[in-house]
Amino acid sequence: MMRTAPAIGEARLTRFAELIEQRLGLQYAGSSLAELEAIMTARMRELRCRSFDAYLKQLESDVSMHEELRELTAKLTIGETYFFRAPEQLSVFSEVAIPRLTQGDPARPIRILCAGCSTGEEPYTLAMILRELGPLAPAEVSILAIDINPEALAKAQRGSYSAWAMRATPPDCVEKYFRRERAQFVLNESVKAMVRFDERSIACEDYQFWQPHRFDIIFCRNVIMYLSARVVGEVIARFARALAPDGFLFLSHAEPLRGISQAFHVQHAQGAFYYVLRKPSGPVIPPRPGARSVSPHKDAAQPLTSPVPRDRLIVAPAPPSLEAMSPAEKGASLSLGAALMKTEQYDEALATLEALAPADRLDPDVLLMTAIIQVERGKLDLAADLCSSLLALDGLNAAAHYLTALCHEHGGQRAAAIDSYRVGVYLEPAFAMPHLRLGLMFRREGDRQSARRELHSASILLAQEDPARVLLFGGGFSRSTLIDLCASELRMCEGPN
Repeated sequence: MMRTAPAIGEARLTRFAELIEQRLGLQYAGSSLAELEAIMTARMRELRCRSFDAYLKQLESDVSMHEELRELTAKLTIGETYFFRAPEQLSVFSEVAIPRLTQGDPARPIRILCAGCSTGEEPYTLAMILRELGPLAPAEVSILAIDINPEALAKAQRGSYSAWAMRATPPDCVEKYFRRERAQFVLNESVKAMVRFDERSIACEDYQFWQPHRFDIIFCRNVIMYLSARVVGEVIARFARALAPDGFLFLSHAEPLRGISQAFHVQHAQGAFYYVLRKPSGPVIPPRPGARSVSPHKDAAQPLTSPVPRDRLIVAPAPPSLEAMSPAEKGASLSLGAALMKTEQYDEALATLEALAPADRLDPDVLLMTAIIQVERGKLDLAADLCSSLLALDGLNAAAHYLTALCHEHGGQRAAAIDSYRVGVYLEPAFAMPHLRLGLMFRREGDRQSARRELHSASILLAQEDPARVLLFGGGFSRSTLIDLCASELRMCEGPN
């Protein structure tokens, strides 16, 4: 009997990792390769394969490939989950998604997909929530749960769980939907009947399964973080195709779609982030002419309300100086608009951008620059309209969400401002300015604990912020001035909350 497997070697291990990525979509690199090597070595020992080439031949054989991939999947995808995980998103599911989807048609069937369902806690949680809605629940609901791990699906179908899986389950739901059998909690058959399980990989294309508009809600939490970048893009495209036009997508907090897909708008409610499918592309409506400013006061032009004097910024690698620009660049262009804005010639910068061809004025970079200029001019209604147009093109633009939040804040819409600042941070965790604005808001409101958290994050991020971004979003303040502002505000937050 073979007791040890031969050394695999880096080249062969990399080859195996590439094969796993191609067949299963899972990504192994860096330190995770050691985990893959251990699994591969153990599997070769089980099969008594005396060489990597012999194992690879067996893996690639048409006869044994499917079963061997199933065996590998069970070893490579051991997911840890539990009932009622991520309660904020579950609140959005029951209090936002379901009411919105059924509002126009109470009899509309609601079709839910749990992708990467592991041992079933998530789809069963959704089933219990729907039962708890009582008469407010949709008249017809289907829940389909899929996973590539056959062992996890077998456990899900048994519906028997340990106390550890129950740790966040409300006591009344434990009482209502489970019975104790020794150390296990066995799920009620009425809940089990609401969920159908299927062994399937989201990494594999199947047009029959991913039919257009097949699902109203897709949950896929803590799954795509394990997939390669190539596969993630393909998976999200399938989700976009399979969702109904008003459909909802729930990912984990650590899986933002920025830079991956433009098919969704990010939303924030109940302390949770989620995505809604964008409407089909259409013409972007430019800002309405002659919209009034939110505030007639001169101070409204300053995004940061503080006693610190404004500094004129000329920082590389910011937009070029006017003197360094060629005659061609000094024509109507984004570069000229940026250079004029850099020297706080806001009216001239705006005139330059408005002189661009109509199609060029709808370019995302031009829309963003114009919105920044309008904020500096105090024309916050116009800035909000521009951000709306930009978000219609790119719903995951963190800067547009930040400027939208700024407009909400100056308009006295506190909750909307906080939501939009949160979205900006979610989409771009290294973006300092949303943290700073949230810190200033919380400090003014007397929430010193929250203010300290946000101002501390802002101070750290500002030290690393790109100078050009400080110029664009710093409201006329230099990096050092903004960091000093954080320190000053933090001193005001000293003492117990």
